[in-house]
Amino acid sequence: MNGRGLIKSQIIDSWNGCIETDYARQRINSERSLQAAFWAQLNALLGANRRLFIEPRVSAKEEGETKTVYPDIVVCNTKEVIAVVELKYLPRGKPSYLKDVRNLDFLARKREGITVANSRYSGPEVDSKEYTLSKNILFVWAGVHMAQNEDQHQLYSEHYPSLKGSFLELHAATQQTAVPEVYYYE
Repeated sequence: MNGRGLIKSQIIDSWNGCIETDYARQRINSERSLQAAFWAQLNALLGANRRLFIEPRVSAKEEGETKTVYPDIVVCNTKEVIAVVELKYLPRGKPSYLKDVRNLDFLARKREGITVANSRYSGPEVDSKEYTLSKNILFVWAGVHMAQNEDQHQLYSEHYPSLKGSFLELHAATQQTAVPEVYYYE
């Protein structure tokens, strides 16, 4: 892993809390509510000098065209983006990850030309700032999905060299008569 031990452990702890409390209490019924629950868990763990963005617009040129993505959650320190999280909620289905991992790959490959800003559209400016993507950024895919055969698993980022050493995969595998099994790969 790329030296982001603190944010990695905070993200894992937030995922565990989100599933063990919010999902177990049936407060999560969509990807949006998963996003809100995960954000709340993570926000409670982060220090005051961290910034969280929900679905910021991120654009960069690729093959002569402007490509725009909206990552689910972006975490910044005082200078730069230190983590990008993509979430998926399919409690009765197989994990769907390809689009999310491709978006993370796009951000990893184009990181030098990308910024995330917290400028406001109205109201007084307090802390308007642009954040570049860190060279040591952590890319995360986290999904609630039906339990799968573990023997068939491969790291979702395996075919994306830009994510090597900077990818964390979090799972909550749902089961018919039991609480979800929470596990991760890196």
